[in-house]
Amino acid sequence: MNTENPHLLIAEDDEALSAILDEYLSDYGYQITCASRGDEALALLKHTHFDIILSDIVMPGGGGLSILDASCSDPAKTLVLLMTGYSGIEDAIHAVERGAYDFVSKPFQLPEMKVRIDNATRYQSLLRKCAHHDTYKNFEVPEGFVAYRALDKPHNAAIQAYNTGKLVHHV
Repeated sequence: MNTENPHLLIAEDDEALSAILDEYLSDYGYQITCASRGDEALALLKHTHFDIILSDIVMPGGGGLSILDASCSDPAKTLVLLMTGYSGIEDAIHAVERGAYDFVSKPFQLPEMKVRIDNATRYQSLLRKCAHHDTYKNFEVPEGFVAYRALDKPHNAAIQAYNTGKLVHHV
């Protein structure tokens, strides 16, 4: 991921909303590709890498859950944020349990969406740093650092690093 210009796929059948998101997020340096149908988004995923996917859950040609399932299962490569105007908290929990990074209810404010995408970008950057430093190798912890037991999943290390401001290797 180019942290200066992350590549986003916006999969949204409401073309007006898609255009607004495209224009707004482009102004902040994000590279945007839009798809108005699920099958169009799925076709793009076959030949294009996206750092973040922002997808509506309900749309023609396959919804956001099929896009989530088809996207890379490694969040260091691609994070998926799902959005909808039709779902409740149960759907949000289900989507996150299936691997979505976040779930956004419509309507939303553009600054809120930007914050969510910025957070996803930072989280993804931490995941990549963890993977780059091979966090599960044993090493001696320098004095002054807190050692943590190995966490269940690599993304937990990124959360810990984000919360503490320190990239902590696991021993």
